[in-house]
Amino acid sequence: MNPVQYRSSSDYISAGDFSADYTGSTIDAGHFRLISMTVVNTATNTPVGNIYIQFSDNDSDWINGTGTATAAISGGETNHLYFDVNSRYVRFFWDYSSAGASSTVTVSYTLKS
Repeated sequence: MNPVQYRSSSDYISAGDFSADYTGSTIDAGHFRLISMTVVNTATNTPVGNIYIQFSDNDSDWINGTGTATAAISGGETNHLYFDVNSRYVRFFWDYSSAGASSTVTVSYTLKS
C-alpha cells in the first residue's frame, strides 16, 4: 500500500487584484486525485463574478469543473472548493462581471493522491 501524498501551496495567488478576469498559473496534478482550493478576500469590497477550478488534459484547452462556480466573494469571506482531479492540469479562474468592486484575494491549494 502506497502512502498518501500531498502537495500544497499557501501562496498560489498572493494578493491578486480581482478587478478583471484572473487566471492562476497551471498546476501539474498528474499524480494526484483530489484538489482543494481556499479562496480568501482580504479586502472589504465584494467583487461580482464567479470562481472556477478549470481542468485540461493538454494545458491548452480548459473546461470549468462541474458545479465549481461560486458567487461573489464578500469582504473578509473564505470559500473552499474541493474536487476530484480527472485531468492532468488544473488552475484557478475568476470570471469577472462588470460593475463589481476590486478586491484583494489570496488562493492556496492542496493536492492529495
